[in-house]
Amino acid sequence: MKKIFLILILVISFGFPLAEGHPFTLETDPPQASNAPVGITQISVTYSEAIEIDFSVLKVFDSNGEQVDNRDTKYLVGEESLVVTTTPLEDGVYTVTSKVLSKIDGHLVDYAFVFAVGEVKINPEDIPEETSETLFYPEAGARFPGLVGQTIVLGSVIASLLIWNRQKTVLISEKLAQLQGKFHNRFSTITGIGLIAVFASNILMLIMATLRLETSPLEVIQTSFGTTWLIRMGITIALLAVWFWMERKSPISKINQLPLLVLSLALIATTTMIGHGSASEKPGAIILDYVHNLLSSVWIGGIIFFGFILLPTFSKLDDNKKELLSLRTIPRFSIMIIISLGILIITGPTLLWFLESDVGLLIGSTYGMLIIAKIAIASIMIAIGGYNQFRLQKKAEQNIKSNSISVHKKLKRSLKIEAILGIVLLGVVALLTNGSLPAGEVQQVQAQEITFGFQTVEFSENAKFNVNIEPFSSGQNTISVSVNDFENNALTDLDELKIKISNPQRNISPIIIPIT
Repeated sequence: MKKIFLILILVISFGFPLAEGHPFTLETDPPQASNAPVGITQISVTYSEAIEIDFSVLKVFDSNGEQVDNRDTKYLVGEESLVVTTTPLEDGVYTVTSKVLSKIDGHLVDYAFVFAVGEVKINPEDIPEETSETLFYPEAGARFPGLVGQTIVLGSVIASLLIWNRQKTVLISEKLAQLQGKFHNRFSTITGIGLIAVFASNILMLIMATLRLETSPLEVIQTSFGTTWLIRMGITIALLAVWFWMERKSPISKINQLPLLVLSLALIATTTMIGHGSASEKPGAIILDYVHNLLSSVWIGGIIFFGFILLPTFSKLDDNKKELLSLRTIPRFSIMIIISLGILIITGPTLLWFLESDVGLLIGSTYGMLIIAKIAIASIMIAIGGYNQFRLQKKAEQNIKSNSISVHKKLKRSLKIEAILGIVLLGVVALLTNGSLPAGEVQQVQAQEITFGFQTVEFSENAKFNVNIEPFSSGQNTISVSVNDFENNALTDLDELKIKISNPQRNISPIIIPIT
């Protein structure tokens, strides 16, 4: 068992829903800081995911700040790229601004880039500062209560079905009715708090989207994100209706909990609908993303159920029975958690591979730092769980015969600490779910790391070659080569001169480019 917990620490980095995305720029035409031919009449941008055309726009400005496009932004190829047309552009430097709304998660993202037309050289100071956010803090704050609430509700109902209904069989008959009433009250209170948190989060999400888009809530609801929001709010209202119905059904039976379970499973599906899995449009990633939402709810929601519902229910029993039941619950609860995390060992790395296979991109990124924070918090939670199982449980089992078991109070205290850490961990997940994947963050950084010109001198037996590449960035470049002898006399017989370009890191074989 100890080995299992050590393995879980390594796996925990994959054990929660990965970040929901927002669209970052993959490619621009013309490329950033490149030179386009005179007479160009259209500019296009390709993004990492589908965007909402009604709230997205490209604008082109000349060096005087005058808008020179035809204000006709539309889709280019599919819903991941935009194009805007212009009159034939003349020599000069132009700035393109992009504002797009994600169809997946409703995030509004700004971007800007510059390009030159003709032989004009771009001044590095003309490159606009990157304004796109890597973390959407207001949206993270709005969605955090919803993550906590859905985790509480789903985790509690699953734990209730797996643990409470089995524990009832060993209760003293004369205490059963009283304990069922206590359990009903605690279960209703905790799940009610969770549902209120989800409802409040839904309202906050709509408010944030309205403020971001500077429009009305009705306009927001008409977007693709708004459709997902309507589904989520409808499920939330249905859950509240079921909760009010369950309040009048005492004791809580398995059949009574089934509607709550089904609706809770549907609720976390809406989280998947605005996640990276959906943005990837890969069925495997979508399924794995949903499984991650489910299993994280089983873990953290199960801890909250154990510490705030089940153990307080046991407090109605006499000391000996209370301690025995608390002790008996530890291995049952541990089995549920270990099975959940064991599945994550398979699904976690697979989902990460679907979304981002380059682990190196994590290094130095904000996303990577949040992952490290998540691992640290989760490791503490697992350590506490290991302490409960290998210290409290083992020691109590050794003291059963002497009737000196002391588990309930210590377990209740450690579970509360673990639950608080779980909620903090969901706060980190909220930041991840409203931030860029490493690829998006690196893309933004690379957009600023443009080297204006590269020069080198190469030698042969009888000549030297002065090589100049401008702007030395992605996109169109100009390669100039002058050949001199060692006395700096220009050589004009260059018919046999050839230039080869290759990229070994991308396994691109050398290609010969023409010389003029």
